[in-house]
Amino acid sequence: MRSVVSRALIPLCALLVAASLAAAGSPAPGGLAPGGSAPDFTLKNLAGDEIHLADKLEGGPVLLDFWATWCKPCLRALPGTERLHEAYKDRGLTVLTVNVDSPRSTAKVRSYVKSKGFSFEVLLDPNSGMMRLYHFQSIPQVFLLDSDGSIAYSQLGYAPGHEQKLAEEIEKLLAPAAGGEPSGTEATDQS
Repeated sequence: MRSVVSRALIPLCALLVAASLAAAGSPAPGGLAPGGSAPDFTLKNLAGDEIHLADKLEGGPVLLDFWATWCKPCLRALPGTERLHEAYKDRGLTVLTVNVDSPRSTAKVRSYVKSKGFSFEVLLDPNSGMMRLYHFQSIPQVFLLDSDGSIAYSQLGYAPGHEQKLAEEIEKLLAPAAGGEPSGTEATDQS
């Protein structure tokens, strides 16, 4: 009985460590850290068009949100990602969500995004190459990139209130370009 309890505690401890890292805005163990450079990439979106990160960074900061349809915390986080997209798209933020479902799930991803009315761009990473490129193993995982390609902030996992922290970090990146006038915080009222 004791070994069964011990084996059950190991995943729980791992989950608690991941949650505490997420609360601190830290990368996943071994993940890319704030201050480092974000690796460039090209992925296809749901329409089959190739999207190049470097091109998006020319327009300003980029929020990368990694998710899957089988990941319940990811699905709980996506409405907040949509609110951030709506609040900041006119101020220069590009939101790219990267779906890591299998290649067979593309229709399911397309249907889910449409049913929820999400307007952010969805990129497909069916072989999870981005997870290897960005050195993380768990989702949801968010990276906020400054327009120079540096990682300004990263967040592992999801808990209510994460959207507010992301909004604060986005404001830090957009404030110099907007003369320091905060706006768009209405996106965080609906955590």
